[in-house]
Amino acid sequence: MKRNFKIRFHLGQGENYMKWRVEDVTTNNVWFFEPSNFQALIVNGKLQNYPSTAKKINDGANKTVCAWIMAEDVMLYPTDNLWMKGQVAYNPRLMPHWIDNNGNNVDKQEFAEMHIVERKIFTP
Repeated sequence: MKRNFKIRFHLGQGENYMKWRVEDVTTNNVWFFEPSNFQALIVNGKLQNYPSTAKKINDGANKTVCAWIMAEDVMLYPTDNLWMKGQVAYNPRLMPHWIDNNGNNVDKQEFAEMHIVERKIFTP
């Protein structure tokens, strides 16, 4: 399965600070979306990170890009109230890996679909 999209939350300074960044890795096209206006279905997503970089951030180093989702496809959809089973999150200041809503390490875990709703990522 080819994953053509890279999705991450953008924390770099500038006009796109704290927006979702979606990159088509085959064309290098990049789009930014306001979290309050952003809901997306991620198809065949895989949670990725650089554990050594995340560990440095967890130990107090400055933040840098170290986590993202690789996806086969990303589809935007109108805001609605979808019921979601679980949540995954990434904050290397708190934990140097992706975690689920129970605090379990889910690095490199793959999901047939994930949903982004504002600033949160859910698994059905």
